[in-house]
This record gives sequence, C-alpha cells and structure tokens, in this order.
Amino acid sequence: MAMSFQNACYHILAPASEAHEYKKISALFDLLLIGLIIVNIAAMMLETVPGIPALWQHELHVIEVVSVLIFTVEYFLRLYSSASAPHRPSGEQATSWQKRWAYIKSPIALVDLMAILPFYLSVFVAFDLRILRIFRVMRILKIGRYSRSIQTLATVLRNESHSLIAAISVLLVFTVIAATCIYYIERTAQPDVFSSIPASLWWALVTLTTVGYGDIVPITTLGKVFGGLITIMGICFYALPAGILSSSYTAQMQLKRDRFKDTVRSALDDGKLSDHDLRHLEHVRALLDLDEEEAKLIVRLLQHHHKNLDK
Repeated sequence: MAMSFQNACYHILAPASEAHEYKKISALFDLLLIGLIIVNIAAMMLETVPGIPALWQHELHVIEVVSVLIFTVEYFLRLYSSASAPHRPSGEQATSWQKRWAYIKSPIALVDLMAILPFYLSVFVAFDLRILRIFRVMRILKIGRYSRSIQTLATVLRNESHSLIAAISVLLVFTVIAATCIYYIERTAQPDVFSSIPASLWWALVTLTTVGYGDIVPITTLGKVFGGLITIMGICFYALPAGILSSSYTAQMQLKRDRFKDTVRSALDDGKLSDHDLRHLEHVRALLDLDEEEAKLIVRLLQHHHKNLDK
C-alpha cells in the first residue's frame, strides 16, 4: 500500500507530459499549482503597491499562509515520492535514500525549498529577516518544472557554461581596462565624478553595454574620443554572450526536430502510421515541446518521402 501511494504521488506530482500513470490527475494538479503560483506572485506584487496592504492585509496574509502550506506539503511529498524515480539510464541501481538525496540536491528542489524557507525563518527566528522575503520571487521559478522552453534554456546554459564564462571573463577584464583608462583621462577635469577606478566602473559598464544613462559622461576631447571607441567596441564584445546563447538555443531546437524526425521514420518502417503510432508521436512531440503544426508538417513530409521511396 505504501509503495502504491508513493508511486501514485510520484506520477501525479510529475509534469503531465512525463507521467506514465495518472495522467489526467497529473494534468489537473499541474494547472492548480501553476494557478496557485500565479496568484501568489500577484499577491506579492500587490503588497508593494501603496495603500493596498492596509486594505487587503488579511486577504494577502491568508494567500501567503495557504500558499506556503501547500508548497510545503508539495515539497515533502516530492521528497517522499522521489524514491519511486526510475533508475539512471546507465542501469545503475540506487537506494530510496540515494534517490531522495539526489532530489534534495537538484536545482528544482532547491527552488522549491527557497520558496518556503523565508516564511518559516521569519516565523521561528526572532531577528529581522525582511531581506529574505526577496526569495519569495523564487516561487515563479517553480513554473520552470512545467515549461519546456525554460528547461531548454537551462540546458543551453549548462551546455554553454564554459563558453559563457570565457566570454564574461573577457567582458569583465575589458570593463576594468575601460574604467582605468577613463579615470586617468577624466580625473583632472572631473575629480568628483571620476574619483576612483571603482567609481569609473559604472561609466564603463553603461558605455560598453551601450545603455548610456548620461549621468556620468566625459567632457574632455580625449575622453569623448575614448568613450566613442568604447561604445563601438562594446557593441562587438557584449554581443558575444547573446550570440552564444542564441546559436546554442537554435541548435537545441534543431536537435529536438531531428529526434522527432527519427521517431517518425521508425514509426513508418511498416509503411503506415497506426493509431498507436500517432499517440506515441503526439507524446514525443509534447515531450520535445514542438509546435503542433510543425510536427504535423514533418509527419506529412516524411510520409510523402516514404511513399516516393516505395515507388
């Protein structure tokens, strides 16, 4: 009975696209939890609007308490049911506690914990913990469990971490160099504005990113020429991380399309698509987060290609 309850919790709490059992209940739970997260974030935002906390203090507090209680139950049920997680693809066996420890260490579990921890710290710890309330915004990241796009972005960041670190390192070095140069160029003309190299870092950052707030600007001829040069170079250097992310994201989406094509080709081995094949393809499409129209087009094109080969 305990194992059955544990298995049911695991599949219900999993995103509906990944659940092998209790799919309808899992889909309903997904919608309820996403709705709760949206309501909770909206309440958190309304608390910062002048006048609203005084009028709706009780209602906002009830939303906070109920949300935390539900998120707490969810967290511990996920921790409990993580023992029913399938074994690793390598076939390596893991005990129930090893699976639970793996869940505790996972990024999404840390997000779940940070979504509820500030509330309990503020209740049970005497000193002022208002700064921890900023972690309530972590609750919106819980939606990432149900968003394939966010999961794809996380995969991109993980795969390109070395390239991104290298690009950001170059940007930081260049920012320090720009701040140092502008300090020595402008410190005589504007000793209050460019008072030190750390103070000049703000100018270097907004200039290299081409934001240019205009609160700190060079006034000497050499400073203006140097500022223009830095702005042009910033367009080139600060485009590096964006280029890395966009190209990797495109590659990930192309990889998903290729995997879907391979699945369609396998299903077409017998020359036709049965109802079972179509259900399987729809399940794969949902897992890969492909557009429905795009998936149908891929199926039609491969069917046409398969017919031409048979001729």
